[in-house]
Amino acid sequence: MKASLWSGLFAAAALLVTACSGATIDDSKPLFVDAVDYADFTPAAGCTADVENATYRACIDPNALYAAAVDSAQAADNPLMVIWGFEECPYCKKFAQDEMDPENPRTIQDFVTNTLSKTQRESLANNGADFQISVLHLHVRAPAGAELAERLGVTDIARERGWHRVWSPFVSFTRPGSDTFVAQTQFEQGEKPCNYVDDFAISLQQLGYIPEDASKERPMCAAA
Repeated sequence: MKASLWSGLFAAAALLVTACSGATIDDSKPLFVDAVDYADFTPAAGCTADVENATYRACIDPNALYAAAVDSAQAADNPLMVIWGFEECPYCKKFAQDEMDPENPRTIQDFVTNTLSKTQRESLANNGADFQISVLHLHVRAPAGAELAERLGVTDIARERGWHRVWSPFVSFTRPGSDTFVAQTQFEQGEKPCNYVDDFAISLQQLGYIPEDASKERPMCAAA
């Protein structure tokens, strides 16, 4: 089947879902939004660790970044996804390419209509038509970033799974203002969701943004 036909069928299915729910989902609106603008922060004096346009900033205070991200996510009523990594991390780059590609962004429509069940969609305001996730990247190999991960309890999650530190990329979710992180979908009982979008959905369930729904199948794969 030609790609254009698949695209047409997908669009028709999305329209049917939104028509039944009474919500109209903008098919171009991205699921992920930046929690902060790095340009608003002043790097530490004399720090030269960051390359131009770095994703993970070692020269900016992670405590300031995290505090600002919590505030902006809370103001937008969004869950906050924190990606702990570092600039030279190859798996961080692969994750960014697969999930965060600005040239081909994951959309609200894709996530709400394909990853969530009908019950979960209907639990969201406006049936999820405006549901977005705020995203913050933190440099976990910089001393201050590692200290923040330790203070917030993120490192404890990694230790519970046999790691002596946070591996990269480590994707965690929190409800702004709670300092309660969930990321247990990654290595729970020796398996993890085969698809990151299912990991996102399970984390949102565990934070109470959407209800659990056993009718929605989420394939699990053996943890690496």
